[in-house]
Amino acid sequence: MRKIIAERSDGIEVRSFHGFADVEAAKDLRPGQRSIWDLSGPGRGRRVAVGPNALIMDVAPDVGVFVRYESWDGPPDPYAEWELVWDGPLFLASGRICAVKEDQGEKDYHPAFDLGREMTQWSARLLSKFVDNDREPLFPRDIYKVTLLTLQLWP
Repeated sequence: MRKIIAERSDGIEVRSFHGFADVEAAKDLRPGQRSIWDLSGPGRGRRVAVGPNALIMDVAPDVGVFVRYESWDGPPDPYAEWELVWDGPLFLASGRICAVKEDQGEKDYHPAFDLGREMTQWSARLLSKFVDNDREPLFPRDIYKVTLLTLQLWP
């Protein structure tokens, strides 16, 4: 049975959600590393674009996002009631990933989730659930009409 090593829910609604990024690559603190700002958004008919140090997801601009991170010791079972949006490899230079907001050129980086390993190719899974009530126990109770995203990562 797989075990969760670390987990965190930001507890902060992200408006104008752009995606997930290796925070050091995104802030240009890792010279020579590609970042979320080098990646084009998802192509036609796709919801996700992935590249080194970045994952961009199309989310309706008028819907807030709450983010949860999970680090596992191996591939976890997906949540039964959640939509699997994407799974595959995700390279992270610093091993510190965060939600990124981008609104009319203004960039904002939410608190980073530290996976504890630099220069690592992770297996990753992005799960999504649209919530229009306050019954989801892993996220704040006062949310309404938001997208919940859980990013699961394992070596």
